Amino acid sequence: MYVRSAATPPDASLAPPTSQSRYIIFRHPGYDDARNVLLKLFAPDALLSSSSSPSSGFGLHAGYALTACGIVAGNRWDGWLSEHRHHNRDGDELTRITFGDVDRDKMLDKHSYYFHLPCNDDGDDDALSPPYPIVPTFREWPFPHDHLPPSWSQTTPFEPPEQPQTYSVSGLTTVLRQRDVTCRITGHREVLQIAHVCPQAEEDWYLRNGMPRYNAGNTESVDNPANALLLRADMHIAFDKPSFVLVPKPANFVLHLFEPSREFESLYHNRAMQSLEVNVEFLFARFAWTIFPLLASFLKGKVQRRLRLSTTINEANGAEMTPIFASAEQCENFITKTPKSRNSNPKKRGRTEDSIADGNIGSLREEEYQQPRKRHRHSGPAHGLVNIKTASVEAPSLNESSPATPGATSLQQEWLQQERLRSDTDLRWEKEVAWAAEVYKGGITLGEANARRWLEFNGGELEDCRLLKVIEDGSIE
Repeated sequence: MYVRSAATPPDASLAPPTSQSRYIIFRHPGYDDARNVLLKLFAPDALLSSSSSPSSGFGLHAGYALTACGIVAGNRWDGWLSEHRHHNRDGDELTRITFGDVDRDKMLDKHSYYFHLPCNDDGDDDALSPPYPIVPTFREWPFPHDHLPPSWSQTTPFEPPEQPQTYSVSGLTTVLRQRDVTCRITGHREVLQIAHVCPQAEEDWYLRNGMPRYNAGNTESVDNPANALLLRADMHIAFDKPSFVLVPKPANFVLHLFEPSREFESLYHNRAMQSLEVNVEFLFARFAWTIFPLLASFLKGKVQRRLRLSTTINEANGAEMTPIFASAEQCENFITKTPKSRNSNPKKRGRTEDSIADGNIGSLREEEYQQPRKRHRHSGPAHGLVNIKTASVEAPSLNESSPATPGATSLQQEWLQQERLRSDTDLRWEKEVAWAAEVYKGGITLGEANARRWLEFNGGELEDCRLLKVIEDGSIE
């Protein structure tokens, strides 16, 4: 039998070694240099020498950096990069790098730049002028409909084909299998998965910002062909980490490495994508989603920051509130607060995430999603009650939060308790907790009605009358 030799590892020799020197920091001119680092971006866009090998391994596409800074500044495409903090420094205008056609394809090769906005907004020349505001998180960021930066708005718009109006998971899979066929980065046909461009976890942001207008068909779901593409499983993991983003350079979409990886850099950095039929607006939202976590150090700088919050609305007129000065503690709260899950109901089952195939695209288990999910009923009446019978249940307390909110922070529990006191004027919740405590202590016998009440109190559902019969017969205590 013929046995082939061991596989050869990818050749990463062409990629320069990773180091801290391959980063560029972008500063906010409205703050002191000791605490004004806005973003720190990995800079793998090395200039090529005549020998077609990287000359230094250091450099960053100007359009990429300008767009990242403009996003966190609240979609400002009128800014520019400079090596100087102050506008009026000699030679500043000659060294400015703007969003213009000539500048945005330049290579940045210095280790520090300032991102300026027009004089009235900057706050760096006049001590009385406040610094321009920053959007702290992706969920506070408003999408710039019809106002993308030049390098993005000049790309060829995606024309979605006519498709069915709604998509189940299996329906989305079928569409992508026919449309993309292969991984949109590597061209591989096996071990493929559905990758959402605007993440599923950001569905609240997606709806609040009116993103369904870019969907294919008449649907509001993030599960839409215009917001999804096929990626090889390992590329999907790296995409969600995120290890890379998809950006236009200068007109074609390419993979841009977001963090050091010698193998990825050698194989895929600045490599043009396979044909993409994903809406450019979703790709831009994905780029913003990738950039915002880099603001963590800026927000944790232990100083107040001027912020723009799109979710803060004036209740009197419905208008967006003006920028605010947030304390150091408030700034940190934007980083530490727990994001909402797409499916926060503990009674709902999660689903296998976007897997098309364990080994081959043809082996997709689509039948799992083709029928509405129902509870399976088994011939053994006690089947499915094992967890109820053997689970360790602690006695409820009036000071504890609902069983449906495990892991809630103390602040969340305090708020929940206040809301219950405000809305539950008849004190029904306290009575329910007291009743459950008596059940736990054995003071109340579980008949049919009480068994249903007990399970519902603990967040369960009871749809099969045969289970009630088992409970009455003493299957659970």
